[in-house]
Amino acid sequence: MMGGMSATDPFEGLGKALAHLRKQAGFSTQTEASEALKIDKTQLSRWENENPRPTLENLTRVLAGYGATVSDLAVALGGRPAAQREEGPSDEELIKSLAAAIRRVEGRQYATESRVERLERDVSGTGGL
Repeated sequence: MMGGMSATDPFEGLGKALAHLRKQAGFSTQTEASEALKIDKTQLSRWENENPRPTLENLTRVLAGYGATVSDLAVALGGRPAAQREEGPSDEELIKSLAAAIRRVEGRQYATESRVERLERDVSGTGGL
């Protein structure tokens, strides 16, 4: 694996950040948000608990549904608004690290889905059980 495993995860606290953005958007419950966004409540709950984290596509849907930007997400993840920032990563750097982390997560999900599809093909190719 990478030598930088001790590096902080830019997505640490993503679930809490999503819950914060949900409340900021005026949805006091996951049920209200899931109905408004047409997303399964169980799935929304799992994302807020980071088990699993949403894909980039789903994260985009949630942010759009909450009327939030990637910068809003970066702030909710513990960044500071540019006006309050004296040092530290720029918004652009935060966005790049968020995008890189999302790509890594999606890559693992894609690899898992590919393995599952291969297994399903192998099983169906043998005529089932």
